[in-house]
Amino acid sequence: MIKKEILIVDDSEINRCMLRMMLEKDYDITEAENGSEAISIIEKDDHIFRLILLDLVMPQMDGFEFLEQLKEHHVQQDLPVIIISGDNSEKSLDKAYDLGAVDFFTKPFNPNIVRHRVENVINLCSQSYRDALTSCYNRSGFIQIVEKFIQKVDDITKYSMIFFDIKNFKAINSIMGTSGGDNVLKFTSKSIQDSDLNPLFVARLEADHFVCLAERERIDYDAMMDHDGDTIEIKGRQMQVRFRMGVAHLDDESSVAGYIDRAKLALNYIEDEYLKPYAEFDQKMAQSYVNTAVVTSEFETSLENDEFKVYYQPVMEAATGKVASAEALVRWIHPERGMVPPDLFIPALEKDGYISKLDLFVDIKVHSILKEWKSQGLPTVPISVNLSWMDFYDADMIQFLKDRLENDPSSSKDIRYEITESSYAALKENRSVILKEIRHLGAWLLMDDFGSGYSSLAMLMNYHFNILKIDMSIIRQLENNEEVPHIVELIINMSHHLKMKVVAEGVENENQLEFLKKAGCDYIQGYYFSKPLPEEDFKKFLAKHQAENKILTY
Repeated sequence: MIKKEILIVDDSEINRCMLRMMLEKDYDITEAENGSEAISIIEKDDHIFRLILLDLVMPQMDGFEFLEQLKEHHVQQDLPVIIISGDNSEKSLDKAYDLGAVDFFTKPFNPNIVRHRVENVINLCSQSYRDALTSCYNRSGFIQIVEKFIQKVDDITKYSMIFFDIKNFKAINSIMGTSGGDNVLKFTSKSIQDSDLNPLFVARLEADHFVCLAERERIDYDAMMDHDGDTIEIKGRQMQVRFRMGVAHLDDESSVAGYIDRAKLALNYIEDEYLKPYAEFDQKMAQSYVNTAVVTSEFETSLENDEFKVYYQPVMEAATGKVASAEALVRWIHPERGMVPPDLFIPALEKDGYISKLDLFVDIKVHSILKEWKSQGLPTVPISVNLSWMDFYDADMIQFLKDRLENDPSSSKDIRYEITESSYAALKENRSVILKEIRHLGAWLLMDDFGSGYSSLAMLMNYHFNILKIDMSIIRQLENNEEVPHIVELIINMSHHLKMKVVAEGVENENQLEFLKKAGCDYIQGYYFSKPLPEEDFKKFLAKHQAENKILTY
């Protein structure tokens, strides 16, 4: 760890030398002969002083004027000052304290008193930028000290920011209680400081998030992995403490807060947190970060400017090839960037809380189109719209959907709702009543992307769906993985046993289609029949199939 810096301001070279000898083992010492020289040193801003030892009687600028300068110009205004003058008169000391001094000791100096008083004052005045629990820096203290540090180093690219996130910390708190969680946090702080990284500065940012600045060459991922999983004993129980780590190398292009954000962002790109629980920030992540910021900043304006369009992908009855329904898919057609990929803007809108506004836009648009086409005598089919997991927390949106279903019963036959397994966590938090109310009002529910994750079976056991949609990632393996056909048949049979129809997503060729038909799959969705179509093209698609008597009637 880097030594704390102390500035000694005294016109006596002997006094400065004596203080240096007493303190230099534990502190880095800088000297000034008078207040004017001290102000110049501080204003250069290439030191991170934690204390000033100040004589009062000096030529050019005495200690009182020096204190006035500090106070007037707010130069390192939180910097504590200890008076070391031989003038210990009550009048002088009162004036010094009024100007901001925090302590005093007189000459000749007692080494033990000097060391203890210096340590006590530094520790006491450090509380505003220290974390009370772990004694490492807090966010503001870390940013302040690292900013000062990188201003004075020759090459900041030699350093890296490392962000630590304790795995399953909420579970640790639940099992071990708050005191047990606090012990884990203190253990973590000490582990980082004592690690082979030999970090220069360590901070606890909030909760279980830590960050440190270390020399880049000291990063040894194998060594870090060896210590990941060290055990701590809490209330007689052994517990492993594991981390996820994000690393951002400094590069002259950001602020300290920016490097912290980069290191934290890298956590999102950890592919396997058990085999390789770390990731380094790179330009791909940077571009993703910028894109996300652009998406959220432009969303409201783009929605007002009608840049979001609803596309419709037909769903066909497998046995007959008739149009059975369609899925509404939103597309963003930006005036400058063209088609913005959904896998870019949808996660960004989910993260920043805008997705419910977009989902409601799609729902209202679909409802409006179906009513318009019906009034014109044009063919229609039921259309499913997606509900994000965040929609279940938007009481106004959910109430709007329920009110419409109640006041316009025909809408329950026109619009269906697709629920992804990402909604499972929301449903578990007492939101499942929403699905029951929607079903009670007559609307169909579809379970989307079945087989893409780990919660699918739990969703089936706990909630009732009308239709199950097999994820395209499974369908695409039908021809190159000999186990997949058996799995698909089992899914179809299970769904039928549970009185659900089945849609196979992502069907692209006739071999896939024929297998699914023989396996008893009810509906097909994919490029084999049609890609997602703009509104006018979908209207023509329906008109063509109506002319051929190929629209399914319910």
